[in-house]
Amino acid sequence: MTSETNTAASTPETPALPPPPSKPLRICCYGSSSSRTPKKYTDAAYRLGRFLALRNHTCVNGAGSAGCMAAMNRGANDADGKIVGVIHEMFVVDGSDWFTGSSEVFGKEAKRKHEILVARGKDLQERKRLLVEGADALVVMPG
Repeated sequence: MTSETNTAASTPETPALPPPPSKPLRICCYGSSSSRTPKKYTDAAYRLGRFLALRNHTCVNGAGSAGCMAAMNRGANDADGKIVGVIHEMFVVDGSDWFTGSSEVFGKEAKRKHEILVARGKDLQERKRLLVEGADALVVMPG
């Protein structure tokens, strides 16, 4: 394999990657946003985010600041992947920095390839629609 990401030695935590897919996928990932999420789950979420990024897939999720969502975003960010966070306007607090409460990968120093979508409406239905819109696959993690 000639790709730099595919030449690393395989370990139990980082298995060797198969050849890249013919096209990047948009993958919607659901997972916990709790700081009490067990480490074994956040470790797995980090590896998932990293794997998706190394395969050039876009990771779409709720932009949580803790739990599986945050760990997955850190993994994707660390591997220079593209992340789309979908939040609802009800989580944007009266004129404050609207990144407060979202994963740090979306903060002011975020890589330009990350994106935040803000859903509108009286409930979370629009947010749910934006999460799955255009998704090629869904992943459900604990939480």
